Amino acid sequence: MFLLEGIKKYAETDRLALVNGEKSMSYAELDAESEAFAAWLLETFPGDKTPVVIYGHKEMALLPCAYGALKAGRAYVPIDITVPADRVKQIVEEVCPTAAVDFCGTGIDAERTLSADELEDVFRKYRGVEVPRSAWASGSDYAYILFTSGSTGKPKGVTIMISNVENFDREFSPWLESRGHVMLSQASYSFDLSVLPVWLGMAHGFTLHTFEKSVGEDFAELFSRLGKSDISVWVSTPSFAEMCCSSDRFDEKLLPSLDRFIFCGEVLTHRLVDELFRRFPKAKVINTYGPTESTVLVSAVEVTAEMAADERSIPVGEPLPEVTFRIADEDGRELPEGEEGELLIISKSVSAGYFKRPDLTEKSFFTDEKLGKRGYHTGDSAYRLGNMYYYRGRIDNQIKLNGYRIEIEDVEKNLALVSNVARAAVLPVYDGETIRSLTAFVILEEPDGLANLERAVKIKRELRELIPAYMVPRRITAVESFPLTANDKIDKKKLRELL
Repeated sequence: MFLLEGIKKYAETDRLALVNGEKSMSYAELDAESEAFAAWLLETFPGDKTPVVIYGHKEMALLPCAYGALKAGRAYVPIDITVPADRVKQIVEEVCPTAAVDFCGTGIDAERTLSADELEDVFRKYRGVEVPRSAWASGSDYAYILFTSGSTGKPKGVTIMISNVENFDREFSPWLESRGHVMLSQASYSFDLSVLPVWLGMAHGFTLHTFEKSVGEDFAELFSRLGKSDISVWVSTPSFAEMCCSSDRFDEKLLPSLDRFIFCGEVLTHRLVDELFRRFPKAKVINTYGPTESTVLVSAVEVTAEMAADERSIPVGEPLPEVTFRIADEDGRELPEGEEGELLIISKSVSAGYFKRPDLTEKSFFTDEKLGKRGYHTGDSAYRLGNMYYYRGRIDNQIKLNGYRIEIEDVEKNLALVSNVARAAVLPVYDGETIRSLTAFVILEEPDGLANLERAVKIKRELRELIPAYMVPRRITAVESFPLTANDKIDKKKLRELL
């Protein structure tokens, strides 16, 4: 398998695999520790292929566990510490893991759960043991499962096979050509953007420069680390780069080796492109597109000065060579150039479906008989000009906020679980082309006598126990009733007038 072979190749050198502040790990150490974890899995659970749950954040030992799971023929399920306890429990109950690693000591329910200290004991005990390549995950074996927001109020697991990621590597790796070999790995490991550095970056010998979420919120520490990083390939959401641009320090003097930005996860705005062109005149800006269900990215384009000056949105690019895009109407008929409709993806990178959810899989996935490939209904509205595609937003209630995919219904259903909240309606708040936040309107079960700010703080506090912080609306307002459409549905257009 290309990733594990790449790690072994660079384990023969002195190259660093991972850097986090003062901590670092070489490819040799990464290979040895992943071998040890794989050996423990194979000895403790012979013949078991159940996915391994890994609960943590940016611990140095986390990636050896992920790669060790793959070496033992298993998928891994990363869960970030920012995920609320109730949602963690839902994911674990769905996976039913026999083996798990819990870096936070919260008590992941598995047949055998290793703490951070117990994991170190495994690394020591099995040091030097090498598992046979025949044990490695391959082909149609699951590589990883990422749980995303679901319209039922519960997370749904997107299954990605080894063959999906191998195709992604073949298709996208040419876009990683760089003068250097240090890549930013800012996204949490439970966000699919992280797959780019964690799989492709590692397979091609990059040193991943990473840091905890708290560092990203501390400009002094963040820029101190960036200044020492020697990053040549920047991988992030546009929002993270926009945050960095709020400081004048973020320019080519801070990152002299940087030669390309790769953006994914949300709309890339003209404003950010203009700013990056000014601050990093020698760096390429690459915009991409792809849902989790199609293995990270399925289109790309280097943004030109002409695109930046065009009044149209920045394009999401041309499909990667193996990928087919179709723009279809509500009846599935392909639309001609210039007409807006749903974007369908047909590719070897498209997932087999949702973990243990054949109902949701049948609804969103299909097989294109003519091409003999898997297809996916993205729910995204788009149009084509020549070979270039332009994103127009969501057809349904799913949005992207700061790179995270959120089902509006998921937030609404969890808001309704908050004490004294009878009903809720959630709206995205736009700043130009980009969604900046969520706002919520709620109907109370009974008057509470609280000021709106005090009530909002109380609701947010309880809501954070149910959903991740990035899904919590910034503003929450109580109303006596919701305006309704002729079909007796909540009229969100009228609610938007209250913003």
